[in-house]
Amino acid sequence: MLASLQITNIAIIEKIEITLSRGLNILSGETGAGKSIIIDSLNFVLGERADKSLIRFGEDSASVQAVFEDYINGSVAAYLEDTGIEAEEVLILYRKMTAEGKNECRINGRQVTLSVLKGLTELLADIHGQHEHQALLKPSVHMGFLDLYGKEVTAAAKRAYYDKYCEHRKVLKELSEFGDEEERLRRMDVLKYQIEEIRKACVKEGEQENLIAERTRLRNFEKIKTALETAAAAIDGMGGNSAAGLLNSARHALTSAVAYDERLAELEERLESAKIEVQDIAETLGDLLYSLGASGNLEAVENRLEKIRNLFKKYGGDYPSLTEYAETAEEEYDKLSGAADRVAELTVKAEKTLRELQKCAENLTENRKKTAKELEIAVKKELADLGMGGAMFKTEITPSADYTPSGADNAEFTVSFNKGTPLKPLAKVISGGEMSRFMLAFKNISADGDGIATMVFDEIDTGISGNIAQVVAQKLVNISRDRQVIAVTHLPQLASMADKHFLIDKSEKDGKTLTSLLPLDRDGREKEIARLIGGDGYSGHALPHAREMLTYADEYKNSIAKPR
Repeated sequence: MLASLQITNIAIIEKIEITLSRGLNILSGETGAGKSIIIDSLNFVLGERADKSLIRFGEDSASVQAVFEDYINGSVAAYLEDTGIEAEEVLILYRKMTAEGKNECRINGRQVTLSVLKGLTELLADIHGQHEHQALLKPSVHMGFLDLYGKEVTAAAKRAYYDKYCEHRKVLKELSEFGDEEERLRRMDVLKYQIEEIRKACVKEGEQENLIAERTRLRNFEKIKTALETAAAAIDGMGGNSAAGLLNSARHALTSAVAYDERLAELEERLESAKIEVQDIAETLGDLLYSLGASGNLEAVENRLEKIRNLFKKYGGDYPSLTEYAETAEEEYDKLSGAADRVAELTVKAEKTLRELQKCAENLTENRKKTAKELEIAVKKELADLGMGGAMFKTEITPSADYTPSGADNAEFTVSFNKGTPLKPLAKVISGGEMSRFMLAFKNISADGDGIATMVFDEIDTGISGNIAQVVAQKLVNISRDRQVIAVTHLPQLASMADKHFLIDKSEKDGKTLTSLLPLDRDGREKEIARLIGGDGYSGHALPHAREMLTYADEYKNSIAKPR
């Protein structure tokens, strides 16, 4: 729900902040006090077209911030995830415009495009009045409303249709993977070549690394040979200064003295061990020198390495990717080899599932037509209660161009608000006041299908009074038990039903006109309702009548569920 709205430098509003509540929030005030500016400001932060003329005279910019609480539902969560915006405990929407025409939109502090902002706000609030921010004006959502209203009738048919739709699509997808015979043969030729190329190469795991090491050795043959020969000569050369000879001389020297000092025995053993280790090193150096002479051909190593690298480049980049590609190619080749039988089988299955899908679609269409008649009766009754007894309402159900996940139908709401005029699409014939009452009627009979938690009614009381005004007030209260309702009104019947009532007032300060907003207590509400009735609020029958209306409103609200 919309928890608060902060408006800065919009028209005659310098700065105000509105803290709203659950249930029914009413805004009232004298004509010209700025009630419509509040709605304009809300429209602005929800993504409607920015009009620079709304910037307060003498200021360079204007901004509005809206804070939503308890706003998360499936649609909102999915939208935030898709746009990469983290869902937080509260949702803060901010929009600013400047006199130069610059526009800034933010969601939880993150700058976003206007389309991203509007895409989100369409899931949060509906404003019904002179501005077009209404879901029901979009034919694309009409089927969803219809199915939601008739869920008891259509739910099973929709599930059966969707299951069959998925089954049919799965068969078609597998069938499409085979392509036609010419495409299959061409693909098999490519796969056969690739499989044979990989098999013939016989690449072994770690072979590339080993070849790189071998190439390094071959490229540095002379350096390695010189190092080995120098080391071998130093250890076991012909001269008396070789490492092996010196170690042997040292050991013999200690042996002659061991009998006189036992400590020398340990040193003699260590020298013997060192001599053995040095001799082993000398043998290893000899083996390396011998193998060095038998090393491979550098050109052959380079050629083999280049072949492996080319294979890796073509088939994934490394040995695991190469082997995985080969396995996948062999599986696809085997599948395509037996394609003729499988294609024949799938073709028969596709025809069968299509017939079954068609039956499911026809059944769903019949259920929807039945629901459409029930919805027509319910909407007409509600409209009659709201003083629009001559209105007609019908859901036009037409075949769609193809089978879709939701069925084979299109739906569009059509209306006529005057006897003798033909039914036309809702968006083409409805005015602001009519739209407000139509939405009130529709929302009063529909479940919480759109998931939108906040509804704003701007012109709902246009052209109504007396008993119809009381009916409108009661219906608004009914809706506000399950969602937040914000309504601008001049009707005392509607104002008396408020769960929270705000007075919008206009005053002058330092030669400037300012709009202020005041939450009303019980005494303030009595006086404002008396003013709406037509009295001065302090004499005659207006004030007692206002008190009676508030008492009746309390009794009515207590008789129904409290706002959630």
